[in-house]
Amino acid sequence: MDVSHFELVWKPQSPAAPTGVSGVDKVFQGYFLEITNLEPIAYSYAVEFVAAPAAVAERSLAGNTLVFVDTPGTNNAPGVMNGAIGDTVFRPSTGLITIPPNGTALFAVVPSAFAASPIDPTPLPLSNFEVRGFVRLRLPPVFKLINGPFGPIFFYGPQADAPVRVMLTPQNRSTYYTNGGTLSDQTQSSLPTASGAAVNMLPPDKPFVFPPVFDKLDQPVLDRMSAMMASEDQGLMMAAMMAAMNSETSDLPAMNAGLAGAGIGLALERRKTKA
Repeated sequence: MDVSHFELVWKPQSPAAPTGVSGVDKVFQGYFLEITNLEPIAYSYAVEFVAAPAAVAERSLAGNTLVFVDTPGTNNAPGVMNGAIGDTVFRPSTGLITIPPNGTALFAVVPSAFAASPIDPTPLPLSNFEVRGFVRLRLPPVFKLINGPFGPIFFYGPQADAPVRVMLTPQNRSTYYTNGGTLSDQTQSSLPTASGAAVNMLPPDKPFVFPPVFDKLDQPVLDRMSAMMASEDQGLMMAAMMAAMNSETSDLPAMNAGLAGAGIGLALERRKTKA
């Protein structure tokens, strides 16, 4: 579900100073999203930032942003936005946001303009950063432990059978600095949601389901996988794919060709039988 647009800024407010003025204020603007789980059980949400491919580094989220996630159980968990220059979808390194029943989480993304740290060793060198796009919220499939006919088993499936209620409040929060580096002002402004409402019905994502046994990674399988490539658990999806393979009859050269064609830098080989 699309939430709102976003605009991250760390740059002067004007390309040049007016005549007779020595400089203009700089603005440091971040995006803040409050997510309230209105349901009686906990859910894990995925946040994605979507932007056009960047031609230069200072117009990309890659390596230029910090993430903070504040939930009822965790205070400002820090992270970064995963992705590379040229990517169009970026996801927080903090992973899914699990919110308890009737709980509210605050998700914040700000320009990386602070001192170097283990989380972000290469902050923005100059105040000339600006990126715009839109924010997407998902309810991805997850692994669950359920009671099966022969005892507990892991089950990969949707988190809900129907859309769940969430309250969304997106904001821009901005801090302004004079040309001399002195704090001059701060503002907060609410953003319109894409739906036009604060309370929204978020549909759960359906998991990708592999056939019980398959012998090749052909285009139909790749096409179905592509629908789930935005999932947070791509590694688990790959493990499920390999578990579904027939180890005796699988056409590994064809599978590896399919993986290469999809831009996946991995290849499969049969494990040698131990003597």
